[in-house]
Amino acid sequence: MTQALTGHGCFQHYLHRMGRAPSPRCMHCPCGSDTAEHTLFHCPNWDGLRGDLRNRLGRTPSVADAPDILCGPLFEDLPANHQERDLALREAEETFRIFYKMVVDILKLKEEEERVRQAAEVND
Repeated sequence: MTQALTGHGCFQHYLHRMGRAPSPRCMHCPCGSDTAEHTLFHCPNWDGLRGDLRNRLGRTPSVADAPDILCGPLFEDLPANHQERDLALREAEETFRIFYKMVVDILKLKEEEERVRQAAEVND
């Protein structure tokens, strides 16, 4: 999750900046810069892994959803009723869990791909 939030992970934009990738371009679509935002919210290659979060939100997730997903509802927006408040917090926790799983799944696959790419460079 830290890699996704900071952009310091297996993103071609970051790897290129560190001299570990030949280009910042996305390896899966025509995007010129494979950033964390691009990978998690825009790249069509990862649409399938966004499915559970899309179903949970009832729409395609966007970067604008991140603060609510990561932080949950504002205190002043929580219901006054104890049971309703607990339900709202459980719902927010479940949304975060789904987002977290999406991030881990995407980054795991990206890291596997990057290891293969780097091994191929060594063998060339």
